[in-house]
Amino acid sequence: MIDVFAVADLLVSKVRSCYGDDVDLVAYYGSYSQGTATSGSDLDMFYVPVEGKNPPVGRTVLIEGILFDFWPIPWSTLEGFTTGRLRGWSMAPALVYHAKVIYKRSSEAEARLDTLKQTIIDLQKPEARPQMISRSLDMFPVVLAHLGNLRLAGAGGRLADVRSAGFEVLVAAWECLALANQAFFDQGFRSITQQASRLQSRPADFESLVTTIGVSSDLDEIVAAGERLTLETREILLRLQQSMPAERGIGEGFRGAYPEIKDGLRKVLSACKEQRPFDASIAAWNQQVSLGEMLNDLRNKIGSHPAFNLYSEVSAFYEELAFPDLMECALDNLSKLAEEAERLDERLVGWLKGHSVSLQTFESIEDFAHYL
Repeated sequence: MIDVFAVADLLVSKVRSCYGDDVDLVAYYGSYSQGTATSGSDLDMFYVPVEGKNPPVGRTVLIEGILFDFWPIPWSTLEGFTTGRLRGWSMAPALVYHAKVIYKRSSEAEARLDTLKQTIIDLQKPEARPQMISRSLDMFPVVLAHLGNLRLAGAGGRLADVRSAGFEVLVAAWECLALANQAFFDQGFRSITQQASRLQSRPADFESLVTTIGVSSDLDEIVAAGERLTLETREILLRLQQSMPAERGIGEGFRGAYPEIKDGLRKVLSACKEQRPFDASIAAWNQQVSLGEMLNDLRNKIGSHPAFNLYSEVSAFYEELAFPDLMECALDNLSKLAEEAERLDERLVGWLKGHSVSLQTFESIEDFAHYL
């Protein structure tokens, strides 16, 4: 059996002799760094160029049938892998976290890598939970986009299209769940079912849905599995989002907000007066959703995510305060919508004053000058 580290020594010798001032680090990762390599395992290696340098030492070769990858990863890319902003949180951090250094230009370079590893540890701590759940919510629209493609593929009737779109749904949902669970994975997507137990919050039938998407030849069955995976993943993310109470005061959340709200309501009233139903409708939608989200953010640390949340999922506080529902008004009666907009303004002003929130409204320039 080939000694893979003898090959690694050759590559490191090349770096030392020809590019010692251009390479900060050489490291390996994957199965050998994790102690799970077999006789057929390849050796995955990377080098980190000194910033501003681009030494041509990268290689991808087969030796005695074994693959050797030796590729450059700039510090900026390593940082992206660390946070999962590049190539996703579910897999990319493993490259950094399990990297074992076999050459370093300086102790500072190795310390920089250690700092990145600590960042990965920190992103798995309870303090980072709101941030990671928020990122999962931002990712979820990608799942929906792939689900749309899966449905189109199902209507087209070609198994290759359905299979491909199904895998895209699976990978995107996996990323959402990894973020929400603050868990990254040491193996590739081929081992999803074996690694699923690391997801504390996951669909109850996750493994069976994965298997259906991966091996079924029934187009309708694959589409149905993709739909269930999407729906159940969303239910998990919503539950996690709503489990993060906020500690934000009304004064802080609404400081300086009323003038913008008042202007939004003025646009509703103007459109109603001029009998422009579409303009009135969109102005009412914009104002009510914005206010509902502001109120929701007082109670939820993660806050509203318009690309993820339905309006009803962020409107509980708005409804609790019995503020008028402008979007429920029939648009063939704009005078009624105008009345509700005025009633909303009145109730909001009373609520803000009751919590000692300054409205930042002035009757004249002289009043404003005196305030200043």
